[in-house]
Amino acid sequence: MNMKEIELKIEILNRQNLSKSAEITNYTQSALTAKVKKIESEIGKLVFERTPQGLKITSVGIQYKNYLQIIAQEYEEFLQNIGALQTTSKVDFGTSHTTLKIYGAHIANSLNRIDIQMDVDFAVDSSNAINQRVHNSELDCALISEPIKKYPNLAYDIVATETFEIISSDEHIIDFNLKTPVTLLVLSIGCMYTRAVTEWLMKNQIPYKLKEIKSISSIQDFLQISNTIAVLNTKLINLYNYTNIHYYNLNFDNVINTVFVFNMNDGEKNNIVQLKNVLKTSG
Repeated sequence: MNMKEIELKIEILNRQNLSKSAEITNYTQSALTAKVKKIESEIGKLVFERTPQGLKITSVGIQYKNYLQIIAQEYEEFLQNIGALQTTSKVDFGTSHTTLKIYGAHIANSLNRIDIQMDVDFAVDSSNAINQRVHNSELDCALISEPIKKYPNLAYDIVATETFEIISSDEHIIDFNLKTPVTLLVLSIGCMYTRAVTEWLMKNQIPYKLKEIKSISSIQDFLQISNTIAVLNTKLINLYNYTNIHYYNLNFDNVINTVFVFNMNDGEKNNIVQLKNVLKTSG
């Protein structure tokens, strides 16, 4: 059974964009166009409708894709049942900077202890960018802060409830009522924490500028500068043993869910189930 060919067909039907599929699969776009024509010739029906906006999968194409996914899943289960599945399962896993720093070590250690080998490739970006990449099938799954935009083809399972804090040095406590311009230190400009705090600053007409710093320990050093604040996950502050800092109790919700994101069609796949279980034990 040529599973690579089946997986390639699933990729083409899922993405509905031969140019992007070509980038990911290392086939030329013309080669993938030929494969689509061959599929349609074999089944005698169109799997794509050609529109001015690009390819749009037909009802026949959806049925064919579902059929191929069933074959792939059943074949994987068959190999597992007979003990023939010895290869490492590869997973493209996305995460935000914050969630990687909190859960990365736990995920790696837990994967080393499970029976079935799993090769996890990490992609790190903002929660919004990672969410879109799972939607585009560029990533298999992700662990991120709950995004504002949710795609109907994706599942968002809550793994943990996080809180974040606005902090400064206790030597440079800020009176926000004075509307003094501040510098906001963040791990990622695209982070949901960043968005929540900048919205609060704008609502309260407090001038600010953003400074993205990837190092958590360096953020504490920068807090020694006057009129500087930072937004960080509470767990990270505790994990890095921040000292001599001031917490601001401001009037907005500082709770955000951390979610495991995956395509609903992949919800029963063994690697997705295993990763979900690993992550839920870390919350």
